[in-house]
Amino acid sequence: MNSTSIMAVFSALALGHSLFLARYFWTSVKKSPSNFFLALLLTALAIRILKSVIIILIPNSPFAVPAIGLVGLSAIGPSLWLYIKSYKNNDFTFKKELIWHYAWALLLIPVIPVLSEGQMYIAYCISVVHMFIYLIISVVQMNKNSNSYYEIEYTWLRLLIGATFLIWLTFFAQLLIEKFITYLSVTVVASVVIYGLSLWAGKKRKLFTEPKRKLGSEVQFNLNTIGKKIETLLKQEKVFKNSRLTIKTISDSLSEQNYLVSQAINAYFGKSFPEVLNEYRVEHAARLIKSEVSENLSMEGIARESGYNSVSAFYKAFKKIKGITPAKFKE
Repeated sequence: MNSTSIMAVFSALALGHSLFLARYFWTSVKKSPSNFFLALLLTALAIRILKSVIIILIPNSPFAVPAIGLVGLSAIGPSLWLYIKSYKNNDFTFKKELIWHYAWALLLIPVIPVLSEGQMYIAYCISVVHMFIYLIISVVQMNKNSNSYYEIEYTWLRLLIGATFLIWLTFFAQLLIEKFITYLSVTVVASVVIYGLSLWAGKKRKLFTEPKRKLGSEVQFNLNTIGKKIETLLKQEKVFKNSRLTIKTISDSLSEQNYLVSQAINAYFGKSFPEVLNEYRVEHAARLIKSEVSENLSMEGIARESGYNSVSAFYKAFKKIKGITPAKFKE
C-alpha cells in the first residue's frame, strides 16, 4: 500500500470519527444550544475531509466534489464563532437572524455549478478570508467572556480555536503552493486535529454537559454566607480591579468550590458573575470620573484602573449600566 492510499484510509477513519461525534452532539442539542453549533462545526469539517478522501481515491472526480468541499469550508468559521458565543451562555437563544452567518455557504450551493475554474478559485479565496474573519471574532468573543469560564473551559476553547487555525493555515497554503503535497496536508492536519481534540476532550466530558448538583440544606444555607464574603472582596478589597479576575480566582481566595461560588453569586446578587463584575467596575469608574483624579487620567487610564483591558469594553459596559457614555457622564 503506497503513502497516498494510507493517507486515504487515515482520512476516511477521521471522516467517520467526525460524523460519529457530530451525531453525538446532534442528539444532545436540546440540552445545550452550543452543542448544535459544535455538531455543525464537526459536520462542516467532515464534508471538507470527505471531499479530500474522494479526490485522493478518485483523482478525476466530477466538478461537484470540490464544490461540496467549498461549502463545508465556508461553514466552519460561522459554526466555530456561534459555538463559542453560545458556550455556557444561559442568555443565548436561537434566532432566525443567525442564518445570515451561513449566507456565503448557502449561496455557494446553487451558484457553484455555473462557476468557471477561475471563478471557483475566486470563491475559494473568499472562503479562506471568510473563515479567517470568523477566527478573529471567535478569539474576541472568547476573551470577552473569559471571566465566566472555568480554567478547563477556557483551555478547551483556546485549543479548539488553535486547532481550527491550523486547519485554516493549510487552506491558506493551498492558495500559495498549488501542489498535491500541499493538498494532502489539509487532510492530514484536519484528521490529526480531530483525533487530538477528541483524545483531550474525551477525558473531560463535563465540558459538554451541565452537571446537576444536588445541594444539601446546609450547603444551601451557606450560599448566603459565601455571597457576603464575595461582596466583601468586591467592596473592601476591590478585587474587581484585577482585569483577569475569574470565578476560580475568587474560589481560591475563599477556599470554596468553583460551582458553589458561581451559585452563591447568582443567589446572593441575583445576577451572573460578568454582570456583577461590570457593575462594580462601572461604579468605581464613575467615582473616578467625578473625583479630581480624573483631571490627571485619560478615559483609557480610568478604564484600566477599573479593571478593563479594553476601552471599547469599558464604554460598552458603562453605557449599558449608566445609559450614557463616560465622556457624557463627565460633562
